Amino acid sequence: MSHRAIFKKRRWDREDTPSNSTSRAASASRTPLRNDDDSDFEEDTEEDFKKIQELLNQRLQSLTLNVDPENISVNKEDRFGAGDRRQYNAEALNKAKITSETTTINDIIRSLLLTRTEVSSTSRELLLAQLYKLMVTKPIMVYNEENIGSINYVDEEKVQKVINLFNDSNYRTETEFLYLYRSMIALLISNIEDFGYMITSEFLGKIKVLIQEPATSIITNDNKSTLINGFIALTLVLHNGSSSFGIDDKINWLMEIAEGFTSSAVLLRKNIESGDREHSTLINDKNEDKRLVSEAYSKVDSEVSVASSALNGVACLLTLISRGEYLNEFVEALILKIIPLLEEEDLRDVSRASARVIAVIYELYTFEAINPDDFDNEDYEEFNPNGPYYEQGSLFAILERLANISSKKVSKKDKKQSHSIFRNILNTIKVHVDPIKREQVLLRTPTGLEIITSIMDSTYIRLSKYKSLPIDSWILYSRLRILKWSFSFGLHDQLVSNESIRDVLKDSDSEFGNHGGFEIDEHLLHESTYKDYVNDYMDHKHLHDDKRRTEKIRKERRQKVVEEADRLNVAS
Repeated sequence: MSHRAIFKKRRWDREDTPSNSTSRAASASRTPLRNDDDSDFEEDTEEDFKKIQELLNQRLQSLTLNVDPENISVNKEDRFGAGDRRQYNAEALNKAKITSETTTINDIIRSLLLTRTEVSSTSRELLLAQLYKLMVTKPIMVYNEENIGSINYVDEEKVQKVINLFNDSNYRTETEFLYLYRSMIALLISNIEDFGYMITSEFLGKIKVLIQEPATSIITNDNKSTLINGFIALTLVLHNGSSSFGIDDKINWLMEIAEGFTSSAVLLRKNIESGDREHSTLINDKNEDKRLVSEAYSKVDSEVSVASSALNGVACLLTLISRGEYLNEFVEALILKIIPLLEEEDLRDVSRASARVIAVIYELYTFEAINPDDFDNEDYEEFNPNGPYYEQGSLFAILERLANISSKKVSKKDKKQSHSIFRNILNTIKVHVDPIKREQVLLRTPTGLEIITSIMDSTYIRLSKYKSLPIDSWILYSRLRILKWSFSFGLHDQLVSNESIRDVLKDSDSEFGNHGGFEIDEHLLHESTYKDYVNDYMDHKHLHDDKRRTEKIRKERRQKVVEEADRLNVAS
């Protein structure tokens, strides 16, 4: 087969220009969150997300190479043999065609199914990078609506072929695996209604095996972090609004991973600092010793990345379990495992991720009603029998210390971020153990909204002129983080166009039922602060009203069908 057949029915035109969506600036403009160093919702500083984003940007920038396969230098042809010349021509054609705006998702999938003699590993990396870009630039549901009935329509068969590439381990480089996996996850969760049945227990088992097996040159620890994020994304979207059966087992499994990789990172770090490092016994060359130290610290960072991803997954999956007695018992046992990881202040990503799990636990926990006089008891600050963790004073002290960390080993930016996160989580916990403040927060009263603003950096994702999604709890933040990993700069488009993704960020019912309301005092609407409270409340109210209205319409339609069936039976 000719290499020109890699992309059938289209001919490359060197006047074609790359899409503007490949630029960094355009990508950034799609991000729905503010870029604020103090924000708890800014995840670019977390190593796993940061590395993936940098790698993606670097790879997409390489697609802008202006290569003309019809006009290759004669000097190069003289230097190459026949086989090398054909390979060069193929790669040049691939790079040029990938940059073309006419290349479709199905074109790329067809190319990935060809042999490596026709499409090299380098070309496959470029193809997969472009596939991911196309996936997140336009939601697949919108794309398919535009291409229904055409050869560009992405059906279940095409998606299954991408899954087969993963199942058959059809990848040869770390980068190729990264883009194949991320493209596959984005495809599956972007249309869970049509593609969800492909997420089988065997498929998830394959992912778990790759996470548990020893790291390789392809499935590195950084890619294990990627595997965990994808596993969480699949579980979150698949189980959201449905059964939570088996979620507790997944959380326990993630905790084992977090504990194991944290222990390994702690031990390796101690060995480095004590001078007891691998292959260093007879080395006198200072440069070689520095190289070994640098490699060892890189390994520590990659293991921390796996552990923190697992902990972020624990926080996210906890939100899928219904509130009640079982969840209370489950998190009471879980928090005992989280506290030791929280105290690993030298592994800051692990410590921060652990703190976020604790914040989610306190937001989900169903507290018993207590007498306000009991809350004022002097012993209540130190020990709290009405909460997920009895030694409450000890937990407060740990978070207070972490918020004020002053080690010289910690960068100024790291100190600032740690102070913000741990301080906000400490304030969140203090609010939720206070029965009066907790009720105000859960009911989203004006006082409750004021409390939320004072304890954490909340934000809103604007969907339209009159509608937005509020991200004002650690529950929603833990979900937002995994969606941001899945769709990167295309998340906002997904939220606008995809109801199943949007539902993931709708606040769940609390122990007080649906968020309550308050009577609007029209005499106070002239005050800007009160007006903001009313607007925030109405945003929440409209979201819940939309959900109830949709459910009411569905019930009415079902009832109409039943009545019509009964009428026909009577008539017969």
